[in-house]
Amino acid sequence: MDILGISFGIDTSAALIRDGRTVAAALEERFSRIKHDRAWPSAAIDYCLREAGTSLMDVDSIAFFWNPAIQLDFPQGGRARTYRHHGDYLHMAPAWLLGALRGPLGGIRSGHTTQTIHLEGREPLVIHYVTHHRTHAAAAFFPSPFEEAAVLTVDGYGERAATTLGAFRRDGDAYSYESVEELVFPQSLGSVYAAVTTWLGFRANNGEGKVMGLAPYGDERFVQRFREILGIDSSGDGLPYSIDQSWFAYTLDTADRVGARFLEEFGPPAQRDIPHNEAHKAVAFAMQSVTEEALLGLARRLHARTGLDSLVMAGGVAMNSAANGRLEREGPFADLWVQPSAGDGGTAAGAALHVWHMLEGEGARHEWPNDRFGPSFSAEECRDALRRGGWSWDEPDDIAADTAAALADGELVGWFQGRAEFGMRALGSRSILADPRSAENKDVLNARVKFREPFRPFAPSVAVEAAGEFFDLPQRRTSDHCVPSMQKVHPVKADARERLAAVTHVDGSARLQTVSTESDALYHQLITEFGRITGVPVVLNTSFNVRGEPIVGTPDDAIRCWASTGLDRLVLGPCVLRKPLK
Repeated sequence: MDILGISFGIDTSAALIRDGRTVAAALEERFSRIKHDRAWPSAAIDYCLREAGTSLMDVDSIAFFWNPAIQLDFPQGGRARTYRHHGDYLHMAPAWLLGALRGPLGGIRSGHTTQTIHLEGREPLVIHYVTHHRTHAAAAFFPSPFEEAAVLTVDGYGERAATTLGAFRRDGDAYSYESVEELVFPQSLGSVYAAVTTWLGFRANNGEGKVMGLAPYGDERFVQRFREILGIDSSGDGLPYSIDQSWFAYTLDTADRVGARFLEEFGPPAQRDIPHNEAHKAVAFAMQSVTEEALLGLARRLHARTGLDSLVMAGGVAMNSAANGRLEREGPFADLWVQPSAGDGGTAAGAALHVWHMLEGEGARHEWPNDRFGPSFSAEECRDALRRGGWSWDEPDDIAADTAAALADGELVGWFQGRAEFGMRALGSRSILADPRSAENKDVLNARVKFREPFRPFAPSVAVEAAGEFFDLPQRRTSDHCVPSMQKVHPVKADARERLAAVTHVDGSARLQTVSTESDALYHQLITEFGRITGVPVVLNTSFNVRGEPIVGTPDDAIRCWASTGLDRLVLGPCVLRKPLK
């Protein structure tokens, strides 16, 4: 059975699931070159169908990441009382009919809605509209290594829910989902974090990672105040948080997501590209710290209600790797797995997986040892791109060893290999690599290549067998301390910080990625060879793009980025492209 999953909102995407196995998944931005693209994912859909060797006429069903029935509020006087075009009948008729069944809050209570379209030349096409947080939950659990797990979904909002606590359990040969508790919008940690992101001069749904990077530069002066604003309850008796809405304006259709009370206490918003002052940094510190406290409270509540040992997470807030690391170290669960594409981009896969497992009742699982479900390009396609540009290149016998030696010599390398990553973080397929030992490399990369804020850190990729030598990892975990998707921040060991100066953040932490032969044999070989040369089997890894652009998608994108930045070398499949010596 082929199920095409579609996400159409923030980070639109598509995924193709065949008999429970993820065949392809991609964000639309990688094709359109518009970061966080919200357009209909036509190119991503075309890619998934091509990769699966099928067509839209042949897929068995469509899984959509949102259930609009919950939000229907028709009929209303004066609104859409007459058609505008006969094509509108397709959505107006069900909207009016279902809207008539709405409850006191509007819409109808519906786990999912289906629409059946009879087409000539094929079986009826069924479109499943899956509740948003159920798609996040499915994306978090079904690719994970666990047979049963508690699931925590935290984001801005779904149709109504902003935080959902639940659990997946075995039910014979299939799985059942238990809904434990739900907090609805505007009780939204994601919306508060986005509001503070905007106040700090960054774009909401884009710059939250910058707040996370800025936070360690701040102090604790506002932490208690933010505990009051977010209503943090550390007693364990009540809800872990209860947001005081008088501080915020994110429920309004306005660019100002914080309210007058917030501005009166903390001052006017920061201006973009102007250095943050100490108060700005302290607000970032408080926002991050209190978010972590709220998530710890949610995890403890979920653990007490389910009694399960494993936790999976998704939703935009699950992209907060610093909070995830703290959850793993201090939380009640023995194991934590975070969906690599935890934001809305991952819900295309989650919707399709939900339909396969929960609606079709199928038990076949496909764990994700890595996040590589995007396009790949053959050696000849890489050569063709170089020929079109009139470039000269070399093809060394051992590409990993050759690149490791270049990194050890201080070169900045664009690395383009295999299938592209599905999520927002480069994991060794579309990466920029550098020597992690020199503190200068952080500033050089920010200034010469990434063109981004100097306070933002870079991540280390470490050979999994050497991770314990460099990083303080929780000792009670049961999955070999593997962090394959760069979704958790952990402390760098004190005696390793000088050796990892370019990837150790100001607070002594790093958002690490462990690499094994199973997850990526070539990348593991490169890191291991770099370790043989330098004694440090770790490389600096950041996404292959510049500020404001998506990660490169094609060989042409990679060549363009290499040629227009301070990168020294491009490794494009088997081909090595170097700039002339100055």
